[in-house]
Amino acid sequence: MEVHRCRFVDYIPSAINALAFAPVTTRPVLACGRANGDIEVWNPKNEWTLEKVIPGGKNRSVEALAWAHQTILTEEEDFWDSEKEKQAAIKKLVKTPPRLFSAGLNAVVTEWDLVSLKPKRSVDSHGGAVWCMATNHANTVLAVGCEDGCVRLFDIADGELAFIRSFDKQKTRILSLAWSDDDTIMVTGSANSSIYKWNVELGRVVSRMTVERVSGEDTLVWSVKILSNGTIVSGDSLGHVKFWAKDSTAMIQSFNSHSADVLCLAAGSDGTTVFSSGVDRKCNQYRFVEQPVPKKIGKNGKNITANGKTEMTTKWILAGSRRFHSHDVRALALDESRNVDALVSGGVDVSMVVCPAAQFPDINQRRIPHVPQRPIVSISKSKRLMLCRQEHGVKVWRLGKSASPIQPFSEIEIGAHMDLIEPQQAILEMKFKDEYNLTSAALSEDGQWIAVADIEEVKLFRISENLAHPGQLTVKKLKSFPGVRGIGAHYLTFTPDSTRLVVASTDSQVVIVDITQWESGTFDVVRKFGQHRGAGGKGAESMDVDGEEDIVGGEGQVETIVSMAVSADGQWLATGDLKNRIFVFNLDTLQHHATLPVFDAPLTSLQFHPYSPTLVIPTASNVFYLFNVENRRLTDWSREYSSDKNFPTKFLGLKDKILGIAFNPARRNTLLVWGANYICHVDLDQGVGDRNAILNVGKRKRVDRVKDEIRKQQRERRMKKYAALGIVPMPELESGKAVVVLEGKKGRKVLTAATNHVDEQKEEDVNFQLLHKFQPLMFVDFVGDNSLVVVELPFVKILSSLPPSFYRPSYGS
Repeated sequence: MEVHRCRFVDYIPSAINALAFAPVTTRPVLACGRANGDIEVWNPKNEWTLEKVIPGGKNRSVEALAWAHQTILTEEEDFWDSEKEKQAAIKKLVKTPPRLFSAGLNAVVTEWDLVSLKPKRSVDSHGGAVWCMATNHANTVLAVGCEDGCVRLFDIADGELAFIRSFDKQKTRILSLAWSDDDTIMVTGSANSSIYKWNVELGRVVSRMTVERVSGEDTLVWSVKILSNGTIVSGDSLGHVKFWAKDSTAMIQSFNSHSADVLCLAAGSDGTTVFSSGVDRKCNQYRFVEQPVPKKIGKNGKNITANGKTEMTTKWILAGSRRFHSHDVRALALDESRNVDALVSGGVDVSMVVCPAAQFPDINQRRIPHVPQRPIVSISKSKRLMLCRQEHGVKVWRLGKSASPIQPFSEIEIGAHMDLIEPQQAILEMKFKDEYNLTSAALSEDGQWIAVADIEEVKLFRISENLAHPGQLTVKKLKSFPGVRGIGAHYLTFTPDSTRLVVASTDSQVVIVDITQWESGTFDVVRKFGQHRGAGGKGAESMDVDGEEDIVGGEGQVETIVSMAVSADGQWLATGDLKNRIFVFNLDTLQHHATLPVFDAPLTSLQFHPYSPTLVIPTASNVFYLFNVENRRLTDWSREYSSDKNFPTKFLGLKDKILGIAFNPARRNTLLVWGANYICHVDLDQGVGDRNAILNVGKRKRVDRVKDEIRKQQRERRMKKYAALGIVPMPELESGKAVVVLEGKKGRKVLTAATNHVDEQKEEDVNFQLLHKFQPLMFVDFVGDNSLVVVELPFVKILSSLPPSFYRPSYGS
């Protein structure tokens, strides 16, 4: 097989600045804020599944994140007519999804719509850049620390976001803040070597704690926490982690456990565990433990402890330390619930690292792949073009060509290099000046169309050959293209005949646009489907051509569309959303055709088989399903094998999710399932094989070589034994027996002897064959018979783009 191994794609993930778990009163979910403004929402279920990415924008770096989930009523007791009505209101609050807030250097506090992924509300901080943010424990007030040295409170109760008041202004910026459990006290860390304790009701400082200075320079208090018992914890730019008394604010203990700035802290809910990390990349754990008091010895050498009993005391100790990252760690998040039990860290090296919090530091960590969890690459197979979406632009390459091999691919050694007669070439790059990052980009199969979208607009470009410079492309933006009436998109794709553009809009509609009349400036919206808005049923499953909805989706029925696929013949369209709903539409009749069953695990992609009306649905549990859209049922293979009780255990145990499916035109009944660190070959003409078989191709070959060597040694020993007995071995037969001649007194005697000392072991029945040669993978697909394109993003490429990491040489090193 010919493999185009592409490492030239210009894509560098952004650094992680903030991490925040949702309150325990709602479902477990983690928000990850990046330096480019993107906010990722992760679900710890199924080994950490990425649900959605809220797009950032220029000058929108995320410095702080906060979740809010109100569970208490703010109305007076006499507001409710009955206790039953009050309890119903509380249940409604509990069922309401959590709210997500972000802030950064642009001085704006934003609440996000977690379905459309657009800003829901925004308010000015009135104090410049926002460095920190936190909600009170009642989830009714949001506090932000600003550049001008002021803490400001915002009312977020009952869906509001409104300014309440400001605290007394300090002469330096507020870098960190934390609420007490009863929401009456707040602690802030500043850039002037000080930690302030505030009375929230009065908005005034009640106490001040001072950390050390070096050479007269101010120390930055990057992080503060208030534990459940009232103890205050701080981390500063000298590498110190300090514990302060609740009432007296006197320093209890100090740990000089970091070699550089402590940028982040995380605290356990019981107040006995604290984690710290920062520039030196170490992640430290501190525990509040009981220890014996040192014995007091009198002048006569006798123990003078009262009653001779060992006295006990409690103190903080440094319990463990690990290094998970290559560069500065900027954020920590901790969730100790039984379903999650995770300490998550992130920083400059762009990757999230997850480790079990309860077993820290003994259990190994897991690094979430740094490649995009939803592919940002699309190709034109007929034109051999590849497009990659970036934050504010797209880039197009023409794939190279290799010399035709003299011998068949099956006879060429795996990994052999083939000389290029035509190298890859970057032929087009487009940059956009839009405010928000791109959410999607698509390249048509004929290579003549490029569509890009953000959350505000969809743009369409016509691509043609430059007659003056052969091999180069010219781009024309179709200004007459109306988009989707000013609505952005989360997903774009073209039909295989390049006559229609399919748009998954930010308001969860599926829009079909005819682009064949582009020369006259006409772009007809031929159909809008509203299934993902909850508009279901045969009689009211879609929207009219003029855009008027037949039926409005009920509350909670609207959800973000995250996957789309069009069949190779252009007849079928499949779409999937975050409620795990999958709908199939007939593009010939422009009607809703089928609704698939809801699978147990979130879907990660959708892909049609190129030679049959079969939709392949991979899920986050690493089980994939095959659905025949014409018959509206799972295929025979899928009904028999698609289950975590049937799939190979080694495949189900892979940590990395299935990111996509690829089909080889030369082998129509096989498919390639790929994730960030593997490619798996599956033959649909076979079953799943031995559930406990070795799936790794390289490992299985090594095991086979060892077994062959053992058999060879055993045979040699038997031949020596036969020779000592006067047995002359003859050529072996296919039956596994050899003809031998025994010389004796009565003449020659012809016998047969077994060539194997033990019976041959039965060969493993293996179907799912794993290959780990190419990694980490951003994209995998075929451009022709036995011609595979793999796009890799080596971590060393990311490291080369990062600043040097902290290093302090030690004596003798």
